[in-house]
Amino acid sequence: MADRSLQVVMYHYVRDLPRTAFPRIKGMLSEDFRVQVDRLASEFEMASLDSALDFLEGRYEPKRDLCLLSFDDGLKDHFETVTPVLAERHIQGVFFLVTSCVEEHRVASVHKNHFLMASLEFDEYRSAFLHAAGDGAAVAAVDTAIAQRTYPWDTREVAVFKYFFNFLLNAEVRDRAVDTLFERYLGREDAFARQLYLSWDEAKQMQRAGMSIGGHTHEHRPLAALDHAALGRDLAACRNLLEQNLLPQRSWPFSYPYGKKDSFTEDAVRRVRALGFACSFSTEQGANRPGDDLFAIRRIDCKVAVPKGVA
Repeated sequence: MADRSLQVVMYHYVRDLPRTAFPRIKGMLSEDFRVQVDRLASEFEMASLDSALDFLEGRYEPKRDLCLLSFDDGLKDHFETVTPVLAERHIQGVFFLVTSCVEEHRVASVHKNHFLMASLEFDEYRSAFLHAAGDGAAVAAVDTAIAQRTYPWDTREVAVFKYFFNFLLNAEVRDRAVDTLFERYLGREDAFARQLYLSWDEAKQMQRAGMSIGGHTHEHRPLAALDHAALGRDLAACRNLLEQNLLPQRSWPFSYPYGKKDSFTEDAVRRVRALGFACSFSTEQGANRPGDDLFAIRRIDCKVAVPKGVA
């Protein structure tokens, strides 16, 4: 048997950034996405979720290495920009929804942070946030090496702030502070959410176009930070809303928020399995081979997902 592998490429924002209201958001330009998809398709066999799982479980042997495209956060970009590109090429993408953002028209705190940083100068925003949170001194306690491993595409200062924001600061304190600043600078949360995220109807249209939909939790919090009861509530809400609002699928996938191995626990993995998810995706980098853990599938960031031999 040939030593084949599965590469899973991870995307978030895909948009014509210079022509949007937030050109400083970190994402992939639409044209760059089209070019990258064509390059990947020339080098790999483009997998569906089901063919990828069949490969990892030893039921399918491809003639070339496999490549699966995955998209976190359930963004409107994925309906308007990504799905037409993939459908035209008969390539399946796997899209992970934060169900509270779709169902309740809420903007996840992590995304409020992104858009505030894209709207204000970083030092101005960091100062305003730490003042609102009343906990500025704690930033100094962040382990810089861990922060930069978690956010390798950011400067040291931004990586440290993001790690403090997402992992260390008390969630209630963080949310009060970021909610205040978001409303002050960017306006009504529900209106913003309707523009930023997919609707259930759009997600079903994507399924009909051949795409696969999965869960990315209900509130996009690090699962390792949730106690047993909160973890159960979040994951159950996510799974139930997917099943209630979407078309049936052979396999339901899951993606861990943040995705590094220290961001989720064995208890979270057990809960994900028990809820009937077929697999789950991390943000740990690397290829996947038959026999690997289906609940710790590795991915490669789209910024480094360049086919062999392509400059």
